Amino acid sequence: MKRALVSLAACVALPTVPSLAAPSVQDAAGAADSAKPTKVDPDLRPVLSLSLEDALRIALETDLGLAVEENVVDVARYEYAGSWGAFDPVWTATGSLTDSEFEASNVFQSGGSPLVIDENTQAFSTGLSFPLTSGGAFEVAFDTNNNETNSAAQLAAVSTTDVWTLTYRQPLLRGAWKSYATSRQRQAELAWSQAREHRRQVRQEVLLGVQDAYWNLVAALEQQRVADTTLELGRQQLDQNQRRLDAGVGTEVDVLQAQANVAVREQERLRAQVGVKAAADSLKASLFANQFERWDVDIDPVTPLPTDTTYTAVPWQAALAIALEERPEVRQQRLAIQRAELELVRARSERKPTLDLTLSSSARGFDAESSDAFDSASSWEFPTSQAALSFSLPLFNRTAKNAERAARASVIRSHLDADRLELSITTEVRDAVRQVEYQAEAVRAATKSLELARRQLEAEEARYREGLSTTFQVLQFQQQLAEALSSEKSARAEFVKARAALTKAQGLTGVEPRAP
Repeated sequence: MKRALVSLAACVALPTVPSLAAPSVQDAAGAADSAKPTKVDPDLRPVLSLSLEDALRIALETDLGLAVEENVVDVARYEYAGSWGAFDPVWTATGSLTDSEFEASNVFQSGGSPLVIDENTQAFSTGLSFPLTSGGAFEVAFDTNNNETNSAAQLAAVSTTDVWTLTYRQPLLRGAWKSYATSRQRQAELAWSQAREHRRQVRQEVLLGVQDAYWNLVAALEQQRVADTTLELGRQQLDQNQRRLDAGVGTEVDVLQAQANVAVREQERLRAQVGVKAAADSLKASLFANQFERWDVDIDPVTPLPTDTTYTAVPWQAALAIALEERPEVRQQRLAIQRAELELVRARSERKPTLDLTLSSSARGFDAESSDAFDSASSWEFPTSQAALSFSLPLFNRTAKNAERAARASVIRSHLDADRLELSITTEVRDAVRQVEYQAEAVRAATKSLELARRQLEAEEARYREGLSTTFQVLQFQQQLAEALSSEKSARAEFVKARAALTKAQGLTGVEPRAP
């Protein structure tokens, strides 16, 4: 039963499987560069024609690690938003009913004769507390107490007492002011920014990994074409030697040498085919994740290796300056320093003595009628004002002292980590710049070597036709051509990968805008 086509993204077409045609002996090397796929039965195996841009897009949509980072960013965002709940107003309400009996303890309660006092009290209190970013709080409270009693000491058998209270509390030393009160919120915001920068870092790593895998596949296919080319050259040499032997002008040794060469070329082609499959699987791992039903698809990378490998040298100092500004790792470390410094601010504040200022104003209303008591309290007819300072000093305060020392050590460590990271990035950028320059020169050298190898083989084949050379020498030049072809393709692939690595080292991979 023929294998069914795998369902892929609607935007990507599934063309036919390419077939690598071998060139003739005259233009074998040049044909390796311009070989084009031919159509075969499309029902045999599904093929995905994939450009580099499509591969990058698919990877960003399907990468599991990036999906995890998106979730981490959401968690940090919600934690930051939730941290401001510390300043949400708090409403409280309490209601109670008390019924009691007790023996009068004095004549004022009993009215001159023994009496059991009955009391029934309904109480209700409510209030609003408004935490402030200064570290203090503003509170509004209302209490009402309705009392029924047979005590002669009370002015009325049924009475209501209402009290309004306004209170402002402000720490003056420990826990005071905005730098302390909002430090947790600022830390949560920095953690959110760190999560976004880490997502950006993972995104860049994904893009670089896909580019490397893509160009490795392109290079593996080029190596397979080289293997096909050199195998065809070997077969043509074998056929030519066999005809010479049949005509009586060749030797059996020449035929045996050509046969051995063909066997070696077949092994090389087999290794190249295995290399293509391995490179394709590496790319599929980046694109299809655990969608294993898609792993039977053959990938046809349609973005070719660049023919123009000119490179304008960039001073490593300029590249490093960009990296120190754009690298997500650097930004994460700077945010980590800010978080550590905020923790030090908190530790310093918590080491101080407690000195709290309390300002309050209250009004009380009492009457037999509950409405009159409420009106009296609300009009602030009988106000009471108070200002108070409360002070406390821990005698040893070892917890706070050591917490401050630990916070200071964390700040120092964060700065050391930043220095170490900067050193690592400097090394990476210098190496990336050096690799691009080297690979550009390597491509030029490989291109020149390939041209010389072609000319050498053509000259040796002409000598062989004139009887001035041997099969062994021709095969040697064929081997040199194969190596030159392989080196030239590998050099181009490594040049593209080196450019991608330099872009990554500078923190410029991808088009995602920086996190604020």
